Amino acid sequence: MRLSNSAIGKTVLFGVVVGLILNGLVVDHARATSVDEITITYPYYGFVEDPEKPWGSVYDALDETGEVQYSDAFFDEPSAGEHAKLRALSYALALAGYENQADGYPANISNPNPKLYNMLTQMGFLDLESWDITSEENGHSMGTTIGHKTLQDGQELVVVAPRNYNYMTEWLSNFNVGTSGDHAGFSESARLIVDRFNQYVSAHNFENYKVWAVGYSRGGAVVDLFAKSINANIIDYGFEPDDFYVYTFGAPKASAVETKYANIHDVKDGNDLLLGYLFPEVWGFYNTGVYEEIHPADAEIATVMIDISDLADSGRAPNLLMENKGVTQDVGTMNGRDFMDEWLQFVTGSGLTREYFDTEVKPPLSALMKLYQLRTLDKQSEFTSFLTDTDKGMAAMMAGNAFADLMTGPYSGATLEERLANFPPYQDLVKIMKGTAMAADIDELLSYLTGYMGVYGDYESRLGVTPKVSAEEFAVIKTELPKLVKALSPILIADAMYTQATYGENYSLYYTYSLVSNAENLVIGHIPESIMPILKSLIVDGDEWVPGVPNTGYMSANRESGCLVAVYDVWAIMSVTLLLVATTALIFMVRKTDTV
Repeated sequence: MRLSNSAIGKTVLFGVVVGLILNGLVVDHARATSVDEITITYPYYGFVEDPEKPWGSVYDALDETGEVQYSDAFFDEPSAGEHAKLRALSYALALAGYENQADGYPANISNPNPKLYNMLTQMGFLDLESWDITSEENGHSMGTTIGHKTLQDGQELVVVAPRNYNYMTEWLSNFNVGTSGDHAGFSESARLIVDRFNQYVSAHNFENYKVWAVGYSRGGAVVDLFAKSINANIIDYGFEPDDFYVYTFGAPKASAVETKYANIHDVKDGNDLLLGYLFPEVWGFYNTGVYEEIHPADAEIATVMIDISDLADSGRAPNLLMENKGVTQDVGTMNGRDFMDEWLQFVTGSGLTREYFDTEVKPPLSALMKLYQLRTLDKQSEFTSFLTDTDKGMAAMMAGNAFADLMTGPYSGATLEERLANFPPYQDLVKIMKGTAMAADIDELLSYLTGYMGVYGDYESRLGVTPKVSAEEFAVIKTELPKLVKALSPILIADAMYTQATYGENYSLYYTYSLVSNAENLVIGHIPESIMPILKSLIVDGDEWVPGVPNTGYMSANRESGCLVAVYDVWAIMSVTLLLVATTALIFMVRKTDTV
C-alpha cells in the first residue's frame, strides 16, 4: 500500500496571524480612498512563499503572513472578465476567513475573528458584524462576517466573507445532499447568509453600492448559492450585475440549475479532482458561475489492484501473508482526471446515485464524521489512527479476535489451511473479492466483524492501551461502521466483478485500491496553500511576473509533498472502511499464525 498510516487523518494546521507592524500607519493608509495600490498582509497557512522552505511541515507557516495588493480601483471595472489582482486578493480574504479550532474562540465578541478583522481593517472596511463565529454551531450553520467601506467614487462596497475551513459541526452539512433540488446542506447555509446580508444592507440603508463576496471549498459552495440567489433577485437590491464581484475557490457543485453568471468566478486548480467529482453533474449539481482553471490537470496517478491468486486460496494464503509478500499489482499510470471520469461512470452505473447516497451512505458516514469533526485539530488524527492501528487500535483487536476464533472454533484437529477454508469470515471475504458475494454474505461478515471489534474495556485489558476514543464514541463506531460498509458493499462487489472481467480472475478491486493509493494526488489541487502561488504567478505587469512570487513551474515541481486537507481525511475514513472489510482482518488474522 502506498498510503501510510501516518498520512491518514492529518489535516492542515492553520495558524494565528501576527500583529501588524506599525498598525496605526497601515490602517490610516488603508482607510484613505486613494486609487494607489497598497500592500495588505494576510495569514498564510502551511506553505511559506519562500523556495528555501519548500513545504517541509504543516507548522512551517504557523505565524507567517503573505502579501497582496489592494486598490479601490479594482472595483472600477465590471465584475465579469479576468481580474488577476482582485482574484488573488479575494483568495487572501478567503484564507483570512478561516477559523482555527487550535486558536480557540475569542471571548471578545466585538472582534470574534482577529485574522479576518485584521485584513478587512487594513483595506478600510468598517462596521464589521459577524454571525456564528464564537459559538458551537449546529450542523447547517455558517460563520459569516459582513462589512462596508466608501470607495473613491462615493459608492459603498459591501464585503461578505464566510468561514472557509475548520467549521466544526458545520462540516456535517456537506454530506446532506438531499434527493432533489440544490444541495440541501449548502442551500440551508446560503439562506442564512442571504438573510444576514439583507439585514445588514437594510440596517445601513445603502442606496448606491457594490458587493464583494468570497469563499473557499465549502464556503465557496455556500457563497455560490448565495450569489445565485442575489443574481436572481438583483433588481430588488438596487445594484447592477457588473457591481457584484463573487470569487469562489475549489467550490463543490451545489446548484440544481446550470447557470453561467458572468459575475461569479468559479476558480479551480485543474488537479482538484476529488471535489470536482464529489457532488457530480450526473447527480444534478452544477456551479453557477464562469469556470476559471488556474492550473492544468496534469497530475498522474498509479493504478493498482489486489492480486488475489494466493489470497483466495486457503492453502497458499497463509505462507504468502506470513512471508509479508505484497498483495497488490501495479497496472500502470494515467491522468488523474481521466481516471476520475472512469470512476464516476463506474460508481454511478453501479448504483451510487444521489438518492442512494443521501438515504444509505450519508447517515452512518455523517455519524462517524461528527466524531472526527468535533475534535480539535491535534486530536483528529487520533480518531482515524484508532480505526487503523494494527498494534493498539481496532484493526489489531479485530485481527486478534478473528484469529482466536479461527484457532479455537469448531475445527479441532484440522490444519490451518483446512480451518481457513471453512472459516465463514474468510469465505465471505473471498466472495467479496471475487465479486460473488450476496447480501447474506455481507450480513454474515459484518456480524463477525462487529463481534471482533470487542468491547471498550478489552482495549485496555488486552492491548494495554486506553483507546483514543471515549466509550460513547466507541459505541457509535461499532454501530455505524458496519452500516457504512454495508452501504458501500455493492460498489465494492461491482468493482471486483469489473476488475476480474477486465484483468482476469486473479485480480480484484481496481477502483478501490487506485483511489486509496492515490488519495493525496487526487486532492492536491484543493490544498489551500497550493492555490495562492498559482494565482500570484498569473498576475503580470506588462510582460513581467510580479516580483518575488513563485511561478507555476516551481509549484508543479513541489506540489506533491504538500499537506492534506480535511476532505482527504474524509476520503481516508471511507477508504479505510473498505480496506478493513476487504483485506485488513484477513491479512492480520493469518499473519498471527507465525506465533503458533
